[in-house]
Order: sequence, then structure tokens, then C-alpha cells
Amino acid sequence: MNTTHSDSNSSLKRTGEPSAATAPSACNPQSPQLPHRLAWALMATVFPLIWMGGLVTTYNAGMAVPDWPNTYGYNLFLYPIESWLKTWDVFLEHSHRLIGATAGLLTIALLWSLWVHDRRAVLKRLGMVDLIAVSLQGVLGGLRVVGQEILLANVHGCVAPLFFALTVSLTVLTSPRWRYHASRPNHASRPTSEPTASLSIPRVGQQNIPAAVSLALPLVTYGQIVLGAQLRHLPPALPPGWSFWWTILHLSFAGLLPILWGISYWRIRSLPSATIPRRWLQAFGWVLAVQITLGLATWVVNYNFPRWFQDWVAVIPYTIVHGGLLQAVVTTAHTATGSLLLAFAVVYAHWALRPAGAEGRSHSLIQRPRSELHSG
Repeated sequence: MNTTHSDSNSSLKRTGEPSAATAPSACNPQSPQLPHRLAWALMATVFPLIWMGGLVTTYNAGMAVPDWPNTYGYNLFLYPIESWLKTWDVFLEHSHRLIGATAGLLTIALLWSLWVHDRRAVLKRLGMVDLIAVSLQGVLGGLRVVGQEILLANVHGCVAPLFFALTVSLTVLTSPRWRYHASRPNHASRPTSEPTASLSIPRVGQQNIPAAVSLALPLVTYGQIVLGAQLRHLPPALPPGWSFWWTILHLSFAGLLPILWGISYWRIRSLPSATIPRRWLQAFGWVLAVQITLGLATWVVNYNFPRWFQDWVAVIPYTIVHGGLLQAVVTTAHTATGSLLLAFAVVYAHWALRPAGAEGRSHSLIQRPRSELHSG
């Protein structure tokens, strides 16, 4: 024990930084886990919140509760449960508000944990942005009810996946795996005789994965979500031609995603150090396939099979039931899966664009427990 402690101190004196052996990692039980757990809890809350918001839009239940921030004059958390469960539209809207309030409280707790347990300034700033995003989302939702403005509904639908993406980023950056790879020795990139050989791993972006390609995947995914949100909240007085062009733009962005995925996977498939981003890119491909299938199904349950399909492929009898269960589930699933697709794209981009040298520095940016500091 004394020899190990002496070696660690010697390494600290030679390099000016703790060695990889003393760096907090996933294997160190004293590494701060609270921020990551809260980030997971927030992420697990926001995704159902997006589902509930999609159901509110699908059933046009956004105006079922006419006041805000109260619910029919009651405090949000004190609304009688029998009234809450009595009417379907009220159940959807009030549940949406309750889950949103829970997400807000978890965001505050996450920001507090980042300030207490994590020294990385970028995470504290990202936590502040996350809090601003959830606050903005709540205010937009409330003003949508009070002002009855479709523009606010459009913006509200665009901020939700952005807030989800920020939460996913925090979940990745606070994860034990990220910290483990931050402190993991890499003997393949540099000779072991160098003092800093164990402090960095090669950047994937330096091995023929351009930053533009990695960033394009989440950006185009988000753009496709924004266009979809416009289609969900078209003004009633809008000329039919506008609906056609919004649909064309939405489909164009959707067509770009398989192309970008193919380019990204072709560039990353043979890189030995890109195992983690490659796995997330594969997962993105599977979710993209599900999303495309849901998009086609959404068209069918809302507009029926296209005429060209019935003329050249097959005639499938189907009757559209407006407000029916199948229409609501398929349409909402398409909306929610878009945000899930964005989450996978964000995780992939994080792992593909790890900054050079950050892997070696991040171990010293984690708040070390006081007992560990005093013991040194």
C-alpha cells in the first residue's frame, strides 16, 4: 500500500498531474455518481413528456385546461384526482403539466449536483442552458394556453426535442464510461516511455471522420423534427399549397438522413479506435428504420394509401378514423421516435468528436472526495 502511494506521488511530481491509476474512473466507487443518476432520471422523464405532449397535440387537448399556471383555479399539484381522471382531454393536458413540472424539478437538482460534485465548467454551463431550456419550454406551453397562438405551439414543439438533446448530452458527459475512457491508458497511440502516454487516447475525428459529417447527423435530424412540428401545427387558414411544400421539405430532410448515416458508417466502419461511436451509429440506423416505417404508417392513418400505390402495387382497403386509437398511437409514436433518433445522433456525435487532449485532462476535472484528498 505504501509503495503504491509513493509511486502515485512520484508520478504526480514528474508529470504535474495524477497518473491514470489514481484518476477517478468507473471502477472507483468514490467517483461522483449523483449527477449521472439525476441526468438519467431527467432523461427518463423527458421522453414520456414528449410522448404526452404528442398525444395532447394529436387529440387537440391543449386547450382542455383554459388557465395557467393553475388548473381550473387549483394549484397544479392540488387538482382533485377525480376531476383529473374524469375527462380524457383534461387527463392528457394535466398529466403533461405534471410531468413537465417534474422535469423542471429534476433539472434544478441536476444543476445543483453539477455545481457540487463536478469541476468541469462546461458541464455547469450546459446545466444552466438545460435549466433555461426547460423554463422556456414551460413558459411557452403556458403562453400557448393563455394566448391561443399557433406560433407558440410551433416553437413549443421545437424546444422539447432540443431540451431532450441537452439532457442526453449531460447524461453522456457525466457517465462512468466517459470518465473511464478519459482516464484509460492508451499504449497504442504513443510510446510508453513518454510521460503522458497514459493520459490521452487518439481522437476519432483525427482518423478520417470529419467533424462536419458527425455534426450533420444531429443537425439534420433536428431540422427534420422542426419541419415535422410545423406540419403538426399548420394554421387553419393556410393555403393548401403551403402544406404541400412543408411536406416536401419534411420528406427531403428525412431522405438526407439515410445518406448521412451511410457516409458516416462508411468512414467509421474500419477504424479500430471507433468501437463506441460505431455501435451508436448502428443503433441510430435501426431507430432510423423504425422512424421511416412510422412515417409511412403516419401518412396512411391520416391520408390513406397513395393513389400510385393502389394503382401499381396493391389495393388495400382502409378507412381513416379521425381521432381513433390507431391514428393517435402511430402519429404520436412517429413524433416521439424523432426525438429518440435525435438522442442517438447526439450520443454518436459526442463519442465521435471527443476533443484531442480532453481525455487526458478530464480526470483532474472530476471533483475528488475530500477523504481521498486528505489521504494523499
